[in-house]
Amino acid sequence: MNLFENIISEDKLNPVFKMLQTAKQLDPAKLLIHEISSEMKDNDRNFIEQFQSTGFNSRLWEIFLFKFFKENGFSFDFTKNRPDFHLEKNGIDFFVEASLSNEVAEEKFTKEFIREAEKNNDLVVQEELIEHYVMRMGSVLYSKLQKKYWELEWVKGKPLVIAIAPAHNYLSNFLPDAKIIEYLYGLSYESKSKEEAHIPIKVVRTENHKLGEKEIPPNFFELPDTENISAIIFTNNSDLHKFNRMGHQKGISKEFILMERAGLAFGTIPSAYPVEFSQSIIPGEIKEDWNEAVCIFHNPNAIIPLNRDLISNIRQTWIDENGELEGTMPKFYPFNSKTLPVAIE
Repeated sequence: MNLFENIISEDKLNPVFKMLQTAKQLDPAKLLIHEISSEMKDNDRNFIEQFQSTGFNSRLWEIFLFKFFKENGFSFDFTKNRPDFHLEKNGIDFFVEASLSNEVAEEKFTKEFIREAEKNNDLVVQEELIEHYVMRMGSVLYSKLQKKYWELEWVKGKPLVIAIAPAHNYLSNFLPDAKIIEYLYGLSYESKSKEEAHIPIKVVRTENHKLGEKEIPPNFFELPDTENISAIIFTNNSDLHKFNRMGHQKGISKEFILMERAGLAFGTIPSAYPVEFSQSIIPGEIKEDWNEAVCIFHNPNAIIPLNRDLISNIRQTWIDENGELEGTMPKFYPFNSKTLPVAIE
């Protein structure tokens, strides 16, 4: 596939795609995306068209997942066009369906709306944003559940995983995965205080999520048919800036670019304070890999569980024999960051 050879009219091009085509500061991302996608198969025969128009974020997520699985030693079977990925490693094969919480037409939480709320320190809007986040992610997962991929002859008897990433508004990539844990398992970490909300002291049952008149129950893994879902893969670190950093540290571009990244990260101790971090992304200095900030949430009720040993050096969460949250955490686990690339003439 050649994603950057336009096949649709100029007026239908996605504005982010157009920026990616021409912006010098995004040249590492463009070159890396071209490199990765050239190895992929277009089973749907509309990948390029969607990448250049209305499906840019969804197709970028699939490119990320392809590279993530390849870097972790999986092989691909492209003979079927659904679910999105049929993977094999160490004699174990399973299927992955890619999902994204794209922006909807009636989106209330626009970039301008959120910035105004931030400016006014509007705590009500902040709480609404969090509940909206849960509902958008929950809606996407529920819609994928209705596809019943486990009934397909080639999927029967194999683990089935849904991979999801947030892209529904300006702040969706900055919220950590704690809200996903709440929705999936119906459990949440009770904080020490509102002022220290990031310091969990115990796990409690989650109440229903509510926003306006809309209300959804917690614990996705207790919904009918979810026993057919082996696990959920999640990350908020798969956007264009991810590809730009990975391409720049690889030295793939000839452009002279200064690139800085800053954010918050957790270490291996869940109760520790999140730590501010900053990095200068420099060609030849490898600071990041494709596993960074990717999580696998295992379904405690899965008929066919996903083997936890398939991927190492990654965050994984499951429910132990006592009904408590258990898991693994890499030594460095960023849950949000901002990246500033500047092209020097």
